[in-house]
Amino acid sequence: MATRLSRGMKQADHKLAVEARERVQTIIDAIPPEDLVTAIKRAPSLRGMILGYIAEEMFAKHVLNAHHYSDVRKHDDHDRGANKADRDFIYKGKRISVQLKSVQTNSINWRNDLNKLVAGVQNDGSDKRDVKLPNGETVTTTNYKVGDYEILAVPLFPFTGDWQFAYLLNRECKLTTSNKYTETQRKYLLATMEEITFPLTPPWSTDLNATIDRLLKHNL
Repeated sequence: MATRLSRGMKQADHKLAVEARERVQTIIDAIPPEDLVTAIKRAPSLRGMILGYIAEEMFAKHVLNAHHYSDVRKHDDHDRGANKADRDFIYKGKRISVQLKSVQTNSINWRNDLNKLVAGVQNDGSDKRDVKLPNGETVTTTNYKVGDYEILAVPLFPFTGDWQFAYLLNRECKLTTSNKYTETQRKYLLATMEEITFPLTPPWSTDLNATIDRLLKHNL
């Protein structure tokens, strides 16, 4: 018969407690790589989450580092109260914010009429939060607000097999059509699913600098 722990005094700084917490950080190193890969492949939700973080690292490696953007910043995933970007950096004296999202695996299909692959990109936050709209209203939603970030970046790996990215300006993303929001509220909220094709359909682009230049030209 199971017994409940008594409510004794907890001591977080006890030597054994400290050692146990520190040991948690070494679990990944202790797992044979083949077992780690097997675990990821068997759990679709885990795979999706990990691929998202991998995309961020590959974006930093193959795009940000390669182009030598200055003052690159990574934001805390658990503290997005004011900033919804995954990375931001300086380009031509302006700070540019980028949100990274991945293609949804099960959404990939072939479109005969377009003669292209088509897929969905889930363009929203993971948790509901209160969002204050420019008209003063507040809604509880997972939707991003127009202007929460400046550029949406999506890895094209499912289509190309390499770490090339596609870019779309925030202002070019679709607005929500959900009946959960009023007509006025929908003007300020992005759709939770953005469509992408391969080969790309404009205004999607693989040229980040050209995409930023369009952004800056629009902001003049």
